[in-house]
Formats: sequence, structure tokens, C-alpha cells
Amino acid sequence: MFARPPRATLHALAALAMVSLSTGCTVVGLQVQNLSARQGEARNLAAHNGDDRAAALLKQAVGRGVGETEKISDLVKAIRLTNTARPGSAQHQINQTATETLVSALQARQFAPVTLRDGKTLSVAGGSDRTMDPRSADELVPASALRIERLRVRATQGGAGAPYVVRYVPSSPHLSGQPGITPKAGITEAVTAVLRSDRGQPQLVFYRTSKDDDVVINGRRAKLATDFTAPLAYMLSKGRNRSMDIRSLIRTDLTMDQAGLFQFSPYDPDKIPVVFVHGLMSRPETWVPAVNDLLADEKIRERYQFWFFLYPTGLPVWATAAKLREEMDRFRTTLDPRRANPNLDRMVLVGHSMGGLVSGLQIRTGGKHLWQQFMNTPPEKLDLTPQTKERLLRIINFGPRNDVGRVVFFSTPHRGSDLAVNPFAEFFARLVRLPFTIAQRDMITIRQALRQELRELFVAPANSIVFLRARSPLLAAILNLPMKPSVPYHSIIGDRGKGDAPNSSDGVVPYWSSHLKDARSEKIVPSGHGSHENPEGIAELTRILRQHCSN
Repeated sequence: MFARPPRATLHALAALAMVSLSTGCTVVGLQVQNLSARQGEARNLAAHNGDDRAAALLKQAVGRGVGETEKISDLVKAIRLTNTARPGSAQHQINQTATETLVSALQARQFAPVTLRDGKTLSVAGGSDRTMDPRSADELVPASALRIERLRVRATQGGAGAPYVVRYVPSSPHLSGQPGITPKAGITEAVTAVLRSDRGQPQLVFYRTSKDDDVVINGRRAKLATDFTAPLAYMLSKGRNRSMDIRSLIRTDLTMDQAGLFQFSPYDPDKIPVVFVHGLMSRPETWVPAVNDLLADEKIRERYQFWFFLYPTGLPVWATAAKLREEMDRFRTTLDPRRANPNLDRMVLVGHSMGGLVSGLQIRTGGKHLWQQFMNTPPEKLDLTPQTKERLLRIINFGPRNDVGRVVFFSTPHRGSDLAVNPFAEFFARLVRLPFTIAQRDMITIRQALRQELRELFVAPANSIVFLRARSPLLAAILNLPMKPSVPYHSIIGDRGKGDAPNSSDGVVPYWSSHLKDARSEKIVPSGHGSHENPEGIAELTRILRQHCSN
């Protein structure tokens, strides 16, 4: 076995890990161009297309000393002249720049109507199911102003109008009724600004492109220019923007109140939710590369919306699974109290590593199937304090959810990992502080009720690291729980590119631990433990989601 390092060495390594994991691991790099830089680009664009009438109007509009009415009137004319321009052409670029300049000018006057030089009135459309009222937004940022780094692709689409990011802060009245608002970032959404004619009068409208990116403008059908990566990156920049979090592992007692299910964008009743569940020492941001790639697929973004489960990863897996059940119930009660929306009965759970164990428990049956593997006495008959008994029964008594239609496991240690039994893991396990304590009398009662050969399991700290030990009876107990037969599940497993399955490992979880013989499909990808960030792993998830919405 392993030689035990000196305690001072372990403390030093722990301190180093705390510093490195709390300061690094930024998911997305983002820079926002300021207004003066963008005005300079507009002037350069106009100057390089000097013989063009629309370019001349743009140049005139962005010139110094131009009155508001003249400026806005020239921009409206420039946009109208280039409305049918081919995406990627100089004319199209002029159209988008003129639109962005027009939005900026109207934003400065709180989007109030403007009487143009020709006597017509330019107005701004209000909000609806398919449009966004810019007056309700806390921030409105042109997507072209965002310089995004560290993502493999930028999910964009050429078309009419100018793409924008709209952001609502957590306290925004617009978010009333949304159950999963992120505490710092709020919620963001992709919209596209388009100038159209409304009963002969010019009107600026912001289309919600996540709802519909194919609209009729001035009598002709057109695809809208969209940028789906920009809202994702902008939202991240307003939050933690880190994929790893050792504090949530060690100080579970201080981070439990942050746990919950969160939305990336406003709830859409016409789309199926995909719930992403991160793993040990991780955060929802770890799913950003996958979500960004999924947004690049038109069919996926038309049929799905993405939710994220955040939890302190020091919790025992059963307790985390109980919290996820509570959160999914809360969302359903808020969004669909009559349980009439079929899309909310087809949810897909996607779990990475320990998150896969949490996801799998949502389609298994506990109760006697669980407690009979450890003791002969039903838990409700144990002489425990009411608080301990309530907590124990909440964790043990569960059935398969009726609203989960499919589960995808990424690098999931169904049978544990050898890394969880070495001295470093043991040291960290003893640092974990749980958000609850069990009275000594209750602990003695529970241990005495356990079968003799299992009592030693409950001497060590009952947290996630102990749970993940290779060939742990705790994990074996999960595998023994009945799975809902009508719910298909899939495995995506890394082999570090060695092609040596079934003798492979992703460096953390060996194949023998992540393999499930009854999985609907199993995909081996050339990755380490981060199979959920691997392009082939994400492509397999895309395939599975496409299959799910086609059934």
C-alpha cells in the first residue's frame, strides 16, 4: 500500500492545493470594447467604403458635431439601403454597424420615440414572447464588442440585424417567477436588433433569437444574425468564472446555502431541460465548453434549454441526490404546478464523475432496497432524535423520478476510484466540514443497527471522498438499487487515447468502474477524466440529445 507522508507535508500540500484551485481555472476570458473604440471602428468602416451611399450616411452620422435628429435619420437610411445585403459582405457589415450605432443613440435617450427628418416617427417595439423590450434590460451589449477567449468555437449565425446580449440582474422585476436565478450573474439572453417597418413607420425591434431566429421582416422571411456564445461568456464574466472549487469540498458547512438548480437563460416552456451535474471539487462552469458546442447545433438549441445543479461536493452522494430531488420538485412546482407540460417530463440528466452518481440516483429506487443492504431494522423504527430520523429518511426513501427521460454518465466511478483510498485523499476527507452534525447517541444507535461487518464504514467521516473509495460497499449498494427500466442511460468514458479498453483508465476512474453493461450506448473517447470537455465526448452527447428529441 501507500507509505503515509509526514503530517507537515500533507498540510503543505493541502495549502498549496487550496491556493492553486481557488485562484486558477478561469473558464472564459472576456474583454468588452469601449464605446470610443467602437465609434472609431465605425468611422474606419465608412472611410474604407467611401463610394458607397450607405457608407457615406454612416460616416456622416458618426461625425463630430452632428445633431441627434440628423444622426438618427442618417442611420435609419443607411440601414434601409443595406437591409438585403449578403452576410459577410461590406454592405452587411455597414448594416450591422449602423444598427449598433442606432441602438447606442436610442439607448442614450432611454429608447424614447424620435421624429425623423422626413417627418416619420422611429419607435422601439415592446416585449412579447418573441421580442424583448430594451427598457426592461439592466445591460444591453453588442455581441461584436465582446472579445472571447478559451472557448473552442463561437456559436454564431449570419443573417439580418445586429446580435446583442441582454442581461437582467438578480433583483430585476423581469425575472419574477424564474426559479433558478444565479445570485451574482443574474440571467442573460441572446437578442437581435432589427429595423423594420410597422404600418409605414420605422421601428426598432429586438428579437429573442433563442426563441425564434427565423422571422418575417418587411414582408420577407429572413434568418437573424445571432451569437449564442456571447450571452454565455458575458454571464460567466459576472459570476465566479471558475471550473474548480476546493472550498465547497472542505467547507461544505459554509457553502450549503449556495446549493441549488440554476438557469442559464429565461425558462422556455417549449424546450426540454438538460440538467448538468458537476463532480468532485468542481462547479457548473465545467460544463461551459459542452454547452457552447451544443448551442452551435441548430436542432439542439431549438429543442433544449440548459440548467445547472450546484452543490458543495463534500456532501455524501445520497445527501446530494436528495438535494437535487428537492430542487427539481421546486422548479416543477414553480414552472408547471399542474404538471401539464410534457417537455418537463422528458428531462435529460448529464453527470460528470461524482455528478453521474447523483444523476443515477434519480432513476433508482431506494427505501428498503437501500437500508436492507446495511441493517435488519427499518430506519423509522430506530430510536433517534426527530431531526436525525427526518434527515435519514429523506436520504433513504426515494423512488425513480417520473420527469427524467434519459441519463448520460461522463467518467462516472460507479465502483469507485483507487485515488480515493490513498493517504492524501484520507487527509482531505478528514478536513471536510459537513453542514450538519449527528448527536453522539444517534450515531451509536445507527452503528449498532448496522451489520457487524459494515460498522467500520461509519467510523470514518461520512463524506463524498469516503464514499468514492474503490469497491466501496456504499457504491455497491447504489449499483444494487433497481433502475427504472423505461429510462435509457449512456456512458461516455475516457481512455487517455491509449485504445486499451477494457483495461483502460481515464487517469482517475478505471474502465471497470465506469462501465455499465446495460447502458444503451457506450462511447470511449481519447481523453483523461475530463471526457465532458473532450470534442468527441461532446459530439456523443450531441448525438444522444438529437436522438432523445426525435423519439
